[in-house]
Amino acid sequence: MGEGKSTIFLIGEKNAKLEQLISRVEEGGRVCTNLSDLNDLSAVCEDDYSQIVAFAPAQELIEDLSSSVLLKEYAAKHLLTVILDDFSRSKAIDFFRLGVADVWFDDMSSSELVDSFARLQALADIRRQRTTYGQQLEAANSELQGSLQMLKQDQLAGLEVQKSLMPESPLTFADYEISHSVTPSLYLSGDFVGYEFVLGRYLVFYFADVSGHGASSAFVTVLLRFMIGRVIRRHVAENDYESLSAAPEGLLEHVNKQVLATGLGKHLTIVAGCLDSEKSTLRYVVGAQLPRPILIVDGKANYLPGKGKPVGIFEDASWQVEEIVLPKRCALVLLSDGVFDLVADKDLVDKEQTLLRFFGRNSDSLESLKDALNVDFLEDPQDDVSMCLLARGM
Repeated sequence: MGEGKSTIFLIGEKNAKLEQLISRVEEGGRVCTNLSDLNDLSAVCEDDYSQIVAFAPAQELIEDLSSSVLLKEYAAKHLLTVILDDFSRSKAIDFFRLGVADVWFDDMSSSELVDSFARLQALADIRRQRTTYGQQLEAANSELQGSLQMLKQDQLAGLEVQKSLMPESPLTFADYEISHSVTPSLYLSGDFVGYEFVLGRYLVFYFADVSGHGASSAFVTVLLRFMIGRVIRRHVAENDYESLSAAPEGLLEHVNKQVLATGLGKHLTIVAGCLDSEKSTLRYVVGAQLPRPILIVDGKANYLPGKGKPVGIFEDASWQVEEIVLPKRCALVLLSDGVFDLVADKDLVDKEQTLLRFFGRNSDSLESLKDALNVDFLEDPQDDVSMCLLARGM
């Protein structure tokens, strides 16, 4: 509402007292323009926020406000001020309930009008700010929705990249079969599984869980895939049976340096191993992975020995390689710590024992492992749930 010279639209029939009120308004430097009906406002009012509309209602409307739907609509849209005579003062509160900005009386003094204009100015400022904030909020919300849609598309694309880097499942060689399942809590997973049968004899595998969630964790899984893949390709290209027979010796030390060099502040738990299918010997290393690898023989499940620090935290860390001979009929199960959320026990030790009972009876296939924990029925997992099964003669 402009200062001093703003026009006031007056709606209603003029009388002597109303003429006196108009004179006092115009003495303050404002112009009154008379309109016969509220419906005429739309053609002349260009500023709904700060245009004062003074309405002198007919007596029948004052006496029966139940039929004043139109008046309520205009009060919500304009700075609507109602002019009442002395006999209708008691109706002022009823008009305020309808939402009018102020109530004038035909015997108001000039100073009272000045006070009313100040109140109307403050109300106009509030209405304008509210509208501006609403428009800004709507624009920000629209921008946010666009960003979220773009992020979702990026994550879906990232998921497809992750899936394309996962190995074939199941993979069969000699009398062994290896398979895996990854159920992410978000679009992108911090869990990753890799395995490859090389030189017609060795199965090289790893099972990793990167700290955190989202794109940065998923990036480390992709980096891990290429780091280990590069090492394997070099051994294959050089027919390096000697290094593969000693694998995974030195692997986690190599990965540790590479992860630290990224500066992402990420670390990971991991189990990496190399199976010699001719000798049935399994050499493996554990980097703080929980649950530990589970070996199931004749329906009895036990955790394999082995422990070590997480990868990506300590510069001088080293890991000890364990070695076992696999029976002709057995299953090796690798799990991410997300499975702990699927076990009802409260204590970690109890959860670990429950997993042994579950998998001792359900280890003949990956589907049996998933059924034991109802993995396929998870709607909103709190953490990634991943598992890998290496079976022999099952």
